[in-house]
Amino acid sequence: MKGKMKLNVIFPVVTAALSVIWMYKGLFEYGMWDASSTSPKDGLFPFIIAAVLLIASIFNIISSFKEEAVTFEKNVLYLMAALAAIYIATEYIGLLPALLLFYVLWLKLYAKVDWKTTIIATAVMFAIVYFGFSVGLKIRFPKGLLFKMFM
Repeated sequence: MKGKMKLNVIFPVVTAALSVIWMYKGLFEYGMWDASSTSPKDGLFPFIIAAVLLIASIFNIISSFKEEAVTFEKNVLYLMAALAAIYIATEYIGLLPALLLFYVLWLKLYAKVDWKTTIIATAVMFAIVYFGFSVGLKIRFPKGLLFKMFM
């Protein structure tokens, strides 16, 4: 397999590239700190998380050359397709509804959890995400085109 890049290297390279993109967005598009007040802007937390991801990715890239090649399982494709679907759905219905839909579908179709557990788990998870992040931390999640049409 000489000449081919191992999956051990590809994944940290992709996460490093994504972290650089989010650091750029946090720094230049969303802003880091509000000069008129003593509060952070929307880009501070994505920048910090992306910086940590970049450092971890660099360490993973370095250590991946010492590891054996990993095998690629088809179950990974389900998760990759689900993440792509969340990203696309976010553009149309918003992040919170897209995550809610993903969570229900994942529990029912992939994890094969019964309806009672799915409904309870979804309600608890939605309450944690909504009240913890939207209400408590006042984080503004992306709203989809559907929401923007009615508001």
